Amino acid sequence: MQLDLSTAVLRSDNLNDAQRVGPMRPSNWQLEEWEELIGGGAGAPWSMIVDSDQVVSICHTPSRTSAGAEAGTWTAQPFRGRGYAAATTAAWVDLLSRCPFLFYSTSADNRSSQRVAERLGLRNIGWLWKLTRIPAAG
Repeated sequence: MQLDLSTAVLRSDNLNDAQRVGPMRPSNWQLEEWEELIGGGAGAPWSMIVDSDQVVSICHTPSRTSAGAEAGTWTAQPFRGRGYAAATTAAWVDLLSRCPFLFYSTSADNRSSQRVAERLGLRNIGWLWKLTRIPAAG
């Protein structure tokens, strides 16, 4: 499916948008985290898509310094494949247009997230490797 171009992307730089999404906390967000995000604290700036008074897609800022920021995206399962993650991420990029470096990270097995990056024309800059010690047998 393609993104419905009439779908509005709500943004944290619009006070009306922040007030609108305040009571629409998705179940995967803790109340305190949601209130901080909506209030402009940790995780801001953000962009979201709402469908029938329900937040269905979010791009927020889980990590930010003066040198750069990372995008964190989520789309509710029934709304995936509609271009919502790409739309919220593009709006998030616009919100952080003065930030020197923006990062969109995903895991090697998250093909849906990789397609979002491809759709936005993002280039792969590296891989994170995690090493784990295997306990000795015995």
